Amino acid sequence: MYSKIIFFMWLIGITVFSVVDYYSMSRFGVPKGLGTGFWLHLMGYFIAGALYFLSFGNKRQRMVLIIFIGLFLLGVVFEIVQIYVPHRAFNPKDIAANGLGLAGVFVCHLGIKRFEKVGRAEKQKSEIRGRKSDSGP
Repeated sequence: MYSKIIFFMWLIGITVFSVVDYYSMSRFGVPKGLGTGFWLHLMGYFIAGALYFLSFGNKRQRMVLIIFIGLFLLGVVFEIVQIYVPHRAFNPKDIAANGLGLAGVFVCHLGIKRFEKVGRAEKQKSEIRGRKSDSGP
């Protein structure tokens, strides 16, 4: 339950920070070392994808792809909206970072699934060997 709340709160956070002119606010400012925010976009969407898996699981591969494409398109919409936000600009590198973040979490997810599958297969093999040794020669 809480993981779903965190997932949607994260999406709200991405939305706010994507479409708000926080440069002109005196309290907020982006540290100069972050450049265009490529790494912020990459990590933000990586975390969004990871939170999706934690919240909703991996029921069907097709549904996961649809959700991830939706998250990617949401990032594209945010970049387009930034054209009209003062002190913000459309940046195709940010779109690429969003996609890389989602692709990264998807690849990690596939790797974890593969690792779990191999682990289950090894466990089954060891159980079969154990049964054979219990039954004698």
